[in-house]
Amino acid sequence: MASSSLHAADSGSRSPRRVLLLDDEESVLGVLSDYLRSPFLEIVTCREIEAAEAILEHSHFDVVVTDLRVSELGGLEGIRLIRFVTSHFPGTVVLAMSGYVTEEVHAFGRAAGVTAVLEKPLDLPRLREWVFGGLADNEDDGLDEGPVAAVQPLREFLAADLVYSVYQPIIDLGAPDLPVHGFEALARGPNDNPLRNPEILFAYATRKECLLDTDMLCIRSALRGAGGLEPVRLFINVHPRSLTAPESPERIARAITGAGILPQQVVLELTEHHAIVNPAAFRNSLEALRERGFGFALDDFGVGYANVRLLSEIRPNYIKLSGYFALGVHADPLRQKLIRAMVSMATDLGIPTICEGVEDQQDHEVVTQLGTPYGQGYYYARPAKAADLMQRYRDGAPAGSG
Repeated sequence: MASSSLHAADSGSRSPRRVLLLDDEESVLGVLSDYLRSPFLEIVTCREIEAAEAILEHSHFDVVVTDLRVSELGGLEGIRLIRFVTSHFPGTVVLAMSGYVTEEVHAFGRAAGVTAVLEKPLDLPRLREWVFGGLADNEDDGLDEGPVAAVQPLREFLAADLVYSVYQPIIDLGAPDLPVHGFEALARGPNDNPLRNPEILFAYATRKECLLDTDMLCIRSALRGAGGLEPVRLFINVHPRSLTAPESPERIARAITGAGILPQQVVLELTEHHAIVNPAAFRNSLEALRERGFGFALDDFGVGYANVRLLSEIRPNYIKLSGYFALGVHADPLRQKLIRAMVSMATDLGIPTICEGVEDQQDHEVVTQLGTPYGQGYYYARPAKAADLMQRYRDGAPAGSG
């Protein structure tokens, strides 16, 4: 068991410690976060273990405090989270809370690498000592309190409809004036919530078997905020696993047409970071949507699971090359060869490519010279609300003004 005496840096230059609290009782999280709140801490609270796992996959925390029973079914489910943290982040302080501390619980904790097991009701001063790592109570006198981000259970988050969309243009590189070919809708959540990050949100939704409902929330947001962007194409992200649900084609089509948008104006972007678990159901939904007039884009091509096999299964209308290849491409001959090869392959297949992640004029010029039909990235415009983008174009801002 590690010592609780972690030496604090000088308070004037001290970076906030990041603390994650997990308990299924909102009242417990409220008491703990209120007691610990400090300018030297950034606190995130979760009521579902799946949320904590998704957040920890994408962010590092200095301290994790978890209840050992975070399920209505009971049991030491918190051990699952503890093992994940201790195996991936061995320097993290891990504190386990339990209302029934027995020798068996201590044994579980030691085996999982817990820093300390704390019995409920908690000795709050002792908890504070562990979390602050020896920081004196009076060091934060006179300073503003630090942030606390409370992550709702996923169903509550979806019901609250907190997602909004920003849009980024896709530019036709074959025309001298670089006209807009379409806009990609990008989902965003509340600024003070880790679920603002779509990767965390969808990792959470995957664990909760709630992908289609989460996708539908983002689709409705994309449609709601897209006023004024028509009649150009609207690119909307959909998780391929959502399409394994038999009802997905009807729900997606109903949302699109209900917003007064034709399916022919919509391109569904498919990004897959894991294998599709039900290929037959996926193909059925794909064909049902294609018959209705929807187009498809294979996103992040060249990395992860977005490979040639998925290309042959989806037979998309567009291939979007991962922004990895465009970053600094003007100074990287290997990336230039890779882009040229992928564009050539796609051209032979009759599929236009969109190069994502174009950030400056040099990369734009190289991507254009390599024959890429379309480009997307900060060089052309940063993601923004539809009204701001349209005002930008009405004002005559050139595509390369960022």
